[in-house]
Amino acid sequence: MSTTADELEIAEDASDPEVARYEKAFLATRRTLDECIRNLMIKEAIEENPEVRSELVEKRSDLETQRTNLIRANVAFHAMQVTMTPPSVDLVNDLQALATTAVALTTGKTTAAAIVRLATSALNDFAQIQNIGAT
Repeated sequence: MSTTADELEIAEDASDPEVARYEKAFLATRRTLDECIRNLMIKEAIEENPEVRSELVEKRSDLETQRTNLIRANVAFHAMQVTMTPPSVDLVNDLQALATTAVALTTGKTTAAAIVRLATSALNDFAQIQNIGAT
């Protein structure tokens, strides 16, 4: 992650409110990914077409990898190995709204593409806070 004007130099520099907002953003992003993965798993289980099922498995696997990277980034922050750009209240609210949307998804009425778009939106928002590539 390249340093921006708002990025902390070291993790210890984060104030308590900044860490609290970071945790809320992390938990909301994780919740979004968890719900999207669960919905893709349900779609896989009921899909009869093997080719479509294979595509669903691939999409779910990609999201599971992203979730693992997100968790690793969170652990690395708390171990003070990486830093983050403190999220604004508005960004945290946006991530929490995405999580609420993810929880409300109805698998039968939602396309896999819409599920992946929702997860991608949450990941893109969180990327404004911290690099979540493999660490």
